[in-house]
Amino acid sequence: MKNKIILLEHGSGGLASQELISRLFLTHLGNPVLSSLEDSAIIETSTGRLAFSTDSYTVDPIFFPGGDIGLLAVHGTINDLAMRGARPLCLSLGVILEEGLLIPDLENIVLSIKEASEKAGVPVVTGDTKVVPGGKGDKIFINTSGLGIVPDGVNISVSGARPGDIIMLSGTIADHGVAILTRRAGISIQGDLKSDTMGPAQACTVIG
Repeated sequence: MKNKIILLEHGSGGLASQELISRLFLTHLGNPVLSSLEDSAIIETSTGRLAFSTDSYTVDPIFFPGGDIGLLAVHGTINDLAMRGARPLCLSLGVILEEGLLIPDLENIVLSIKEASEKAGVPVVTGDTKVVPGGKGDKIFINTSGLGIVPDGVNISVSGARPGDIIMLSGTIADHGVAILTRRAGISIQGDLKSDTMGPAQACTVIG
């Protein structure tokens, strides 16, 4: 890798991220399941197939038009499971809090997590909480992992996409990113643009 230090672009999901994952993580940790780089890992067991996914959320601002970091975390992980054809069963919740975060803000985020998990029927069944000193974080970071069951006969994978397939999107493109960026930059735009927190992770369905 040409860079000897981690840059913000390494977490953007773009080319720098792919280079970091490929040359560092996959070089040392790679195996057939991890190296497929799917939204969720499919794990074969003696009683069936499990889908397992994890994701971390560091969005700024933590509240934005249409939602907050809590809604984003729950919806994102559930979507990652669904994109492999799994029926989500449960979630874990890990939170890293920065000293100085307002407790009412934290409670609002927890209520959002409750709302999203109950509406989806996917409970939070385990979790962990840590606090870092002021200035050592960015208010709150969230990690959610999800577990699901893949029904027999279902095999959805990015590797299965072929030229000529039809791509179906479950929502509009870029609303979430634009809603976040305009709020972060203090830019006002016309219209009622809001983030659909289910959208950022709603990759698409491919129909052959």
